[in-house]
Amino acid sequence: MWNVPADTTIEFPFVNPNYRGKPYCIVFLQATNLVKRSAMGLLRLDLCRDTSIGWEDKNKHPVEPIFVPRPGGTEEDDGVVLSNVFDSADNTTALYIWDARNLEVVTVVETPLPVPFTLHGLWFEGKY
Repeated sequence: MWNVPADTTIEFPFVNPNYRGKPYCIVFLQATNLVKRSAMGLLRLDLCRDTSIGWEDKNKHPVEPIFVPRPGGTEEDDGVVLSNVFDSADNTTALYIWDARNLEVVTVVETPLPVPFTLHGLWFEGKY
């Protein structure tokens, strides 16, 4: 069963865009612990296997997770998850990139200025 504590809310579901309007198993969500206000994180639910994986780090506040499929990927979770993460301890922001299969951090890209905490994020494929 999913490992979601009772005092945690989950919002902003995001699935592989190649599976929109089709049956899917994997969904990524933002999670907020209502008791520990400094605890926010991400949650990966596998609806077909009833399993979950979570990520959180003290004072880190990710916005809506965005799944970006790997070009040529054949599995539903073959890609990365992106989110701006605001650090409330030192008022900085970074772009975090996680492996979508296990929510292990692949890399963190620091931003030159803090980005205000917002709820939503977007990914545009291609050059703009």
